[in-house]
Amino acid sequence: MNTKYLKQSFVLLLVSAIFATTAVWYMSQQKKRTYGGEAVFAQTIQNLNNLGRLTIKNQGQEVNLQLEDNLWRIMEMGNYYADYNQINNLFKDFTEAKVYRRRGPATPEDKKKFGLEENALRIITRDKQEQILNDIIIGQDTTNGLYHFAQISSEQNIFLISGKLKFPKQIYSWLKQPILSFSPQEISSLRIKDTTAARKNPLLDFTIKGTTKTTNIKSYLGALIYVPAYDVRRAADFDEKDWPQQNHLQLTTFDGLVTDISIFGNNNEYWAALKISATRLPKASTNDYIKDNAFLYDGWYFKLDKTIGETLLNAFIVQ
Repeated sequence: MNTKYLKQSFVLLLVSAIFATTAVWYMSQQKKRTYGGEAVFAQTIQNLNNLGRLTIKNQGQEVNLQLEDNLWRIMEMGNYYADYNQINNLFKDFTEAKVYRRRGPATPEDKKKFGLEENALRIITRDKQEQILNDIIIGQDTTNGLYHFAQISSEQNIFLISGKLKFPKQIYSWLKQPILSFSPQEISSLRIKDTTAARKNPLLDFTIKGTTKTTNIKSYLGALIYVPAYDVRRAADFDEKDWPQQNHLQLTTFDGLVTDISIFGNNNEYWAALKISATRLPKASTNDYIKDNAFLYDGWYFKLDKTIGETLLNAFIVQ
């Protein structure tokens, strides 16, 4: 398992545990329950070492994040890895969300008025035994933007709560994005099938390897500046034989990073398989990058944007 991600996960758990300790101490000091200042996700932050699954429902979309090998994974995306920054923000929201005050009973009229109905943002946290820890419905913001109307499943009341509590509406936004990102100035060579365009420094034009002929590959390099993924499948769930249109590109940077990109197309849908390696004499930072990131690509297939996928599928080097 990747050491960098493990270290990040342990730091996240440590910071969250500090918040949890503070919240538990505060709650223990309350002789008479006033609600104000209570942690909204109290059960979650008290059970950080036993968390198993987080569910976020938002306007008809549902994402389930499952903890596996100390890394959070997206169940709807083939159990692929969730973006560390998104998870960090999520736990920060858990620890910062506090009850401002209890507004009153959760009547059907008020639930509709404050956006606490079926399509509202809903967060459910579970432990490793699948027992629900917290179930929070979050509605509209107050007019001053400082608080949110919310309903806590264990309470038959509507509350005003603090905290950012803004989450991605699309499941793919929980992925580490983009899956590829290269500045054209980084690229020393691009091979498409059996033809290679290369240059010795970023100021020169690309020439076809073995000749002095220049070639224009700007459109392909432009497509690789920012490549997001919209779905992910495990290798076991992706049969390359089902994709009759295929292309292969190999990108090499001046730092010695080699990225192999296999493109698969069928009925205007495009997927990619990626593999990273190094040249014979890469920079030390390149080897470190491969060590920390190779597991993000090995054995996975990524759904591409239609325009990017079509560009890369039909890419070729003019001779």
